[in-house]
Amino acid sequence: MEKAFAAKNYKLDATLIARAQQIAAQLHMSAEGFVNQYESFALVSDWSNDVTGQRLKTLSEWLETEQRKENSKPRGAGTGTGGVKILLQAAKPTWEDLPDKIEFPTPSAKRQALDPAALNPGPGPGSKSDIKPVPGAAPGSAQQAPRGAALTPAHAGAQNAWATTPVAASAGRAAGATPAPPSAFSMRTNRGQVMASLNDHLPGPEAATAAAGGRGGVAVRPLGQPALDGGEHLFMMEVLESKIAALDERIMDFADAVTAATRATAATLPAPSPAPAGTPGPAATPEAAAAVAPAGTPPPPASSTPGGALTPGAGGGSGAAAPAPEEAAGAAQPLQHSVADISHQPVWVAGRVLAEAEGAPLNGESLLLEGCREASGGARVRLDVSCLPGYRLFPGQSVCAYGLNPTGSRFIAQHLVTHVPPPPPGASALPEAARAGGLSLVVAAGPFCLSEDLAYSPLEELLAYCSASPPDVLMLLGPFVDGEHPGLAAGAADRTAEAVLRDEVLRRLAAWRTAAGASTTLALMPAVRDVTAVPVMPQPPMAAAAAAVGPADKVVALQNPATAAMGPLVVAAGSADVLKALSAAELARVPPAAAGAAPVERLPALAGHLLGQRSFFPLYPAPLGTCLDTSHYSQLALAAAPDLLLLPSDLAPFAKVLRPEAWAAAAPPGLVAAGGCAAAAAAPVVMVNPGRLSRGGAGGSFAHVVVAPGGGPLHERVRVEVKRV
Repeated sequence: MEKAFAAKNYKLDATLIARAQQIAAQLHMSAEGFVNQYESFALVSDWSNDVTGQRLKTLSEWLETEQRKENSKPRGAGTGTGGVKILLQAAKPTWEDLPDKIEFPTPSAKRQALDPAALNPGPGPGSKSDIKPVPGAAPGSAQQAPRGAALTPAHAGAQNAWATTPVAASAGRAAGATPAPPSAFSMRTNRGQVMASLNDHLPGPEAATAAAGGRGGVAVRPLGQPALDGGEHLFMMEVLESKIAALDERIMDFADAVTAATRATAATLPAPSPAPAGTPGPAATPEAAAAVAPAGTPPPPASSTPGGALTPGAGGGSGAAAPAPEEAAGAAQPLQHSVADISHQPVWVAGRVLAEAEGAPLNGESLLLEGCREASGGARVRLDVSCLPGYRLFPGQSVCAYGLNPTGSRFIAQHLVTHVPPPPPGASALPEAARAGGLSLVVAAGPFCLSEDLAYSPLEELLAYCSASPPDVLMLLGPFVDGEHPGLAAGAADRTAEAVLRDEVLRRLAAWRTAAGASTTLALMPAVRDVTAVPVMPQPPMAAAAAAVGPADKVVALQNPATAAMGPLVVAAGSADVLKALSAAELARVPPAAAGAAPVERLPALAGHLLGQRSFFPLYPAPLGTCLDTSHYSQLALAAAPDLLLLPSDLAPFAKVLRPEAWAAAAPPGLVAAGGCAAAAAAPVVMVNPGRLSRGGAGGSFAHVVVAPGGGPLHERVRVEVKRV
C-alpha cells in the first residue's frame, strides 16, 4: 500500500497506511486499485497530495455507497465495478479543503461551496437511475418505483420485500438480494472508549449494578416547574406585548434575586465600628464615606470624574448622599433607579445586555443596557465595562450594575452582577435521607439513528449496554425522529414519522423493558427537532409515547426543559443546544487566574450561565431553529439549584464540576463568602454534556453517572463516564 501511494506521489504516515489497508481489505480491493480510486476521487474533489484520515474516511463511505448500489441491481444486469465505469461525484469539502484564496461574495455562495449537490448535482428524482428494480419483479410492476415514492406493500409479509432508497433499506432487503457490505458503524473499533470522566477513583457502573439489586426502582419526579399542557397555548407567532412582558419579568425577577441575596448576606457581614472621637464627619474623608456605604454594595469610586479609573474596592469620593433606608440595611435596590438617570454617585440599576445592532455579535465598545419598563421606561444607554477586570456577557443577559452615569447616556460599571444561583430544593421535594442513597443513571441524547438509514443501530447498542449493566434510570433526550435526518428531510422515507417512532423507538424500548429493563425507570424528553413533537420550546411531555412503552411509574414523560428528583440527585436537563448558542454569542474578558488557582474552563463557564441567570435558555434573541416561546417564561425558569446539570450539545463532551469560586466575581457582594441564602445555594454543581448518540454516519457518545451511597458532598460522590456507543 505504501509503494502504491508513493508511486502516485502521495504522502501519508504509518497509521494512515494501516487504515488504508484495512479499508481496502473490507472492500475486497487490491492496493493498486484502492490508490487508483483515491487518485480519481482526489482529482474530482481538488485535494492536495497530503492524505488525511478524513479523506480516507470520505472515500471509504463513497465506495461503500457505490457497492450498495451495485448490489441492489438485478443479477442479470451486469453488476460489479469490473465492467462498469463509475462516474465519481465530488466529495463534500471540509474547511481544510477550501483554499484560503477563495473569496465568497455572499454567505449563500459559501454554503453552496460546502454543499455536494451544488458542486456536482446528481440525477433528479424522476431520472432512470433513481429506479431500483427488485430481483424477480416484472417490469412496470408496483415494486419497480422511483425513489421517494409512497409505496405500500401488497401484504404484511411483503413490507420488507423492497428498498427503494438507503432510508427504506433499513427495513430490510429481499431474501434473494445480495447483502450490503458492513457499515462503518458496525466496523468501529472504539466501542466503549471513555471520552471524558469525573472522579474515576470512585466505584464504577459494575459496582453500582451489584448494589442496585436490593435498591428497587428509583422514582423520577418533576420539580418546581408549572405543568405544561398539551400545546394548545403554544404558538409560533408571538404577540409583541407578551414578548416585552416576558423580557421585563426576567429583569425584575433577577433584580429581586439580587436584592434578596444582598439583604441575606448583609446580616452575616461585620458591622462597621464607630469612628473614634475627633474623626472628621462622613463627608470629609473617603474612609468615612466607605464606612457608611451600603453593606450590599462595593465602596464608592476614587473619583467621580467621568471616564476615570473606577475599580471595585477603591476609596470613595466626598459629598456622598445618605443611603436609602433599605440600602442602609444592606440590601441593593436596583429597581429604584433608571438606567438613564444622571448619577454622580454610584447606584444600582437593573437591565439586560444588548448589542448595538440587532443580531450583531457583542462588542466591548458598543454594549447597550436596556432597563425594564417599570423602573426605566425601557430606556437604553451605553454600558461601559472598561473598568471591570473581567466579565462574561451575552445578548439578553439580565444584569444588575453598580456604577455612575454622569451624562445620562453612558453607564460606567464598577461592579456587574450576572450570577445569582437558584435556591436549593425544599426538604419536601428531596428529603435528607434520600441524599445518602446511591444511583446509576445512563443519559443519551438523540439523534438515535445514523444519517444513512433508519435502522436505529446506535439505540440498539445503547440498550444492549443497559442490558449488561442495568441502570436505575435511563434518560433519553430527543430528537427521537430527527427532522434534520437526510432521508426524512428529503421526503425519501417509506414510512411516516409517527410510524418510525412507533416501530423503531417505542416498540424497541418496550421490548427492552420486558426483557432486561423491568427494574429500570425510563425518562423521555422531546426536542424541538422531533418531527412528532410540538416544535416550540418549552415543549409539553411525550405523554402518549411514554404510555405506549410502559406504566406511568416506570416510564416518565418529562417536558423540555425539566428539573426532576432522581434518588439522591436533583437533575436539571434540556435537549436544546444552549451551549453551542452561548459559545457563539458570548463576549468574555477573563482575568488571569490567581496564584495557585486553576483557571476556569470555558465549557463549564458557559453552562454556568444557566445557573447564574436561573433560566434554561437565557440567550435572547435565540438562534434560528430554537423556536423559543418567550410567553412561557415560567416553564424555562430554573426554579431549584440542581446537583447535576445535563446539557447535550454538538460541542465536545465533558464532565466537570462548577465551583462557586468560578463565578464569585459575578455574584452579589458577599454571596459566596456568606454562603448565600443557604449553604447549598453556593454548592458545586456537576455539569455533563453526554454528546449525541450518533453523529452523521458514525456512532456518538452517552454518559453513565454513578452516585456512591454515603455521606459527604454530592459532587465528591458522583462518578461520570462519557463513553462512545
